[in-house]
Amino acid sequence: MSLVDEVRALRSSAGLSRASHVAVVHVEGPDAIDLLQHACTQAPYLREGRARHTLLLRHDGGVFADAYVAAFDDGYVVLAEGPDEGDLVSWLEALKTRDSGDRKAEIRGQSAEWVVFGVDGPFAWEVVTGLLGPGVLGMPYLTLLRRDDVLCVRGGKTGEYGYLLVVPRTSASEVEKKIVTIGRPIDLAPVQHEALDVCALENAHFSIRTLRASPIASSLTPIELQLQWRVAYARQFVGAAALRARRGEGANVRATCVAASGPIAPGQPVQIAGHDAGALLAACFSPTLGQWIGSALLDIHLAHPHLTLTAATEGGQVSLETRSAPLVANLSLRIDPHKHTYATRDAVATTLEPAR
Repeated sequence: MSLVDEVRALRSSAGLSRASHVAVVHVEGPDAIDLLQHACTQAPYLREGRARHTLLLRHDGGVFADAYVAAFDDGYVVLAEGPDEGDLVSWLEALKTRDSGDRKAEIRGQSAEWVVFGVDGPFAWEVVTGLLGPGVLGMPYLTLLRRDDVLCVRGGKTGEYGYLLVVPRTSASEVEKKIVTIGRPIDLAPVQHEALDVCALENAHFSIRTLRASPIASSLTPIELQLQWRVAYARQFVGAAALRARRGEGANVRATCVAASGPIAPGQPVQIAGHDAGALLAACFSPTLGQWIGSALLDIHLAHPHLTLTAATEGGQVSLETRSAPLVANLSLRIDPHKHTYATRDAVATTLEPAR
């Protein structure tokens, strides 16, 4: 399938991905929770059935990983995007003795034992319900459901319903076949990470893969990236001192959604009325909107919607307009799993329009 077809599936039905970009690490032991409290920008939940969407930072306040953390099997599971499994294990191992710590915890990468699938889209819940049962219908955002050997996390970064399925490697092929069979009546499509990233950018959801591809992103913290909602400043965590210092200085730039009149690319300079305004942080063509979109790192005084700017590209000046997030009105906002199905989708207003 083409990228356009994959994005359309994610916006109208559901997409299935092999989430090989998600590192799975299990942490257990008497000091496991203390270790994760120190690692995470928000306190992990202690009780079963809930997940915390948090960040793992470097000591300079930069983002090391975008992670879900949840209690699991007498310990905790970390599902992280950004570092690979080995880097994440090494980073956590280093924290056991860092910052006056002597933490007793066992940290194990799980790639040899587990495979992660992603199911995303306005009717993703219909697929996962067919696999795991009606309990899926009652899952609030950031909750867990375990059926047999499958761990389901309701999350998602496309703006639509989203689920991560952590499956034993020994049964992964069988589970994948079941998902494909269940999804056939609702036109479930295989999707790649690129399509997920396009949908994330359409909603201004953070994608660490997109960030790491940008030449201007290395020094950015949650402050500039508008991720402070995932930071509890009263806590002590890796990178907290640097983040508090940056916050005290005040942000000079901020990531802001833009829509473009033509092709744009990360790193290209942005101007307003002939004066420097910032640079493009991320960019892609949006099949949903039929135009180029992006995120621009703008001077803080310009980081608000409804401004007209220009980007200097190889093809010449391209007009930009700053927008509020999200850029699309997601179909999932109009879907009620207790009332609608893909078979009766005509009863739902399914035309995707730009968000207002």
